Amino acid sequence: MKPKVSIVIVNYNGKRYLLRCIASILKNIYKNYEIIVVDNGSTDGSLAALRKKFARNLDKIKIVELKKNYGPAKARNEGVKIAEGKYLAFLDNDTQVEKDWIIEAIKLFQRDLKIGCIQCKLLLLNEKNKYDYAGEYLNQYGFLVQRAWYKEIDRRQYDQEVEILAAKSAGMFIRKDVFNKIGGFDEDYFIYMEETDLGWRSWLAGYKTVFCPLSVVYHGFSTSAKILSREKHNFNVRFHGSKNYIMTLVKNLGTKQLILILPKHLFIWFCFGFFLMIRGDFQSANNIFKGIWWNIVNLPKTLIKRKSIQSTRVISDDLLFPIILKKRSLLKKIKQFFMAEKEVKSTENIWHNA
Repeated sequence: MKPKVSIVIVNYNGKRYLLRCIASILKNIYKNYEIIVVDNGSTDGSLAALRKKFARNLDKIKIVELKKNYGPAKARNEGVKIAEGKYLAFLDNDTQVEKDWIIEAIKLFQRDLKIGCIQCKLLLLNEKNKYDYAGEYLNQYGFLVQRAWYKEIDRRQYDQEVEILAAKSAGMFIRKDVFNKIGGFDEDYFIYMEETDLGWRSWLAGYKTVFCPLSVVYHGFSTSAKILSREKHNFNVRFHGSKNYIMTLVKNLGTKQLILILPKHLFIWFCFGFFLMIRGDFQSANNIFKGIWWNIVNLPKTLIKRKSIQSTRVISDDLLFPIILKKRSLLKKIKQFFMAEKEVKSTENIWHNA
């Protein structure tokens, strides 16, 4: 019998996206699966609509109801607690899948037992010939480097099974035993970078993360901006962005690389914060500085996590960095920050025009 796959979807006030996501999953051709919907205290009738629309399919759907919005990291962990599958699939609620999306990932897992995580090929839901995501690497400043630019046209230029740093939870798979071995998602992340941290810890435990171009998922990018207020969205991007980037480096870098990379990383965050202040965007700057300060206050707790991770790692940075590190110029990093600034502004506009 084919191994069971547990598909975990976190939902927060995303009723119309969730229903479309589940409908696409039910059309897939891999039959041994279960769907676990973890609801983060939605108030839009998501679960009532789900139960009504899929009344005939509730034997395949489990629902976990949380009392408030704990963020995706904790919610996914709660879903995994009741998962029966050998493999876990994580989807965002604003995704839709190709019918063979599970089969292609399982083939890759079975071909190489050292693969812990698989990244699906993420294309945009409304522009299916353009990329959302094709995997990520780390640069020498401690920031992520994307293989594919957002909205880059898909000409099959990234259709290789390559090793990457980590997968994005909008469309990814992980062996359940690996997930449990490394402790699941770190719930201190709330949102952003929790998947990078998970994939990095999987590498340190001796398992690879691989991009699977034949497992295709379509993602409705930035739909959360239509749900959250401008202030909350800004807080999530700026505060959790800076906070989680720094925490991820402190936890997962070896001592030598931590000494080399962290000072440069912090310097760039400070420069970006002061740049935003000069531009008069005090809210964004304040949220970034709050993220940095959070790491100072919580450093003892982070160091305990670091000690656990570093004491059990089975691969050194000397062996790992040739795989996951892609050097980029500082000017490109600055350009990325400008693009991130533009992205936040554009998603704020989406929210106001919704």
